[in-house]
Amino acid sequence: MVRRDLSHTDAAEIERLTLEKVISREQQKQDNSRYLPVTEAIKDDTLFVAKSSRDVTRVLFISRDETLLNPELQSLDGYTNIADLFDEVHIIILRQGIVTKTPVLRVASNVWLYTATHQMWWLTPISGLRLAHDQLVFAGGFRPDLIVARDPFESAILANWLGAKYQRPVQIHVVEDYLAKDFRVGPNNKWRRWIPHLTLRRAKSVRTTTRKTKDLIAKNFNILDLAVLPRFNNYETLVNAKSNIDLKEKYKPFVFIMLYIGRLDERSELRVVLEAARFGLRNPHIGLVVLGKGPLLRDFERRAAALGIGNQVVFETKYSDITSYLKSASVLIVPDTTSESEEIVLQGAAAGIPLLLSKTAIRNDVFEDGESAFLCSPGTVDDFSFRLNIIMNDILLRRQMAEAAQDMIRSKFMEDPRVYQNAYRESIEQVLFLNTNAEALT
Repeated sequence: MVRRDLSHTDAAEIERLTLEKVISREQQKQDNSRYLPVTEAIKDDTLFVAKSSRDVTRVLFISRDETLLNPELQSLDGYTNIADLFDEVHIIILRQGIVTKTPVLRVASNVWLYTATHQMWWLTPISGLRLAHDQLVFAGGFRPDLIVARDPFESAILANWLGAKYQRPVQIHVVEDYLAKDFRVGPNNKWRRWIPHLTLRRAKSVRTTTRKTKDLIAKNFNILDLAVLPRFNNYETLVNAKSNIDLKEKYKPFVFIMLYIGRLDERSELRVVLEAARFGLRNPHIGLVVLGKGPLLRDFERRAAALGIGNQVVFETKYSDITSYLKSASVLIVPDTTSESEEIVLQGAAAGIPLLLSKTAIRNDVFEDGESAFLCSPGTVDDFSFRLNIIMNDILLRRQMAEAAQDMIRSKFMEDPRVYQNAYRESIEQVLFLNTNAEALT
């Protein structure tokens, strides 16, 4: 998921205006059900299918991820709607900025969004505590059965407070490598990275998105229930897909074609590709195809010309069949480390194209360097240039890396959506049984 900068009032104001615009549009439709408080909505007999109390799971998610404010879809993994996983879902978003006029929004029959805002980022958990008390505490007690913090920072602080106050089990998710150097660059992260020493020390149940992060936490903390969240494979169709484009035929006389895919903006690292490939691109039979557009398109075109490789670099801004490009090119180069680029990497692995990548926590966990991909230090031109030269001169290695990447996709990711959803839900619900399991062992 894409994270936004929570430290700037401008970003908070944008999210507030977006949310209020959605609310205004829904008011025009007179859909009053979207604004029912939980206390009234749970009285509606048609809201939930009748189930025994032990079969119903009511979950409170706490997150700093403002993309969950999207009224159309709330997803933890980018594929599955939270509404499909649990019987009743409450989501508290901790946000720094201006207080929204409408802090509560019902986005589905069983999903409520709450926005807890404070001008100071470290005080957002206090705002969340007040909001939870006002909205989720009824005569019968605290509504949710379990609490899930989607980060070990502010969200985990609030989750631990609520768990202790209302005697509810807490699970903490670690979706970022908070010890990585690039994490410290983010606003307030130089302070935020110390918070896990407090929150994870108290945790009984923790989930991570990578095995590397899991091993790191296991080394530093004694966690009773520690595991990696399941992963979904929606790339299986790419493994056997056929290419509708022959790039070597389309761009004669190129016989070796590098491929870059990404939006050409301030986050793009296409500069690294151009500089790392410039010597190879002096050969008229080697080309670079760039799929993407953005405000820096002309700047990158001028950069290629300045390096003397303007004729060897093709910029395509209108394309639809990415799979065919992945199937037809000789190597995919991904110097970017954005969440969008992670998707491109997995698509390339499934398509069976050799991969030259910047290292990220996810890629380190998924790929074996030198076997299923080449992993380079982000932004290091010499590293990319050296590895690219190896790939260009070893056709057998390219074939072996492509096959290893496809095998990785098949082995590490779940293919059946229903099996995946069940595994994801059960991984979270496991926290409900920790006390029972612990008692059984004593």
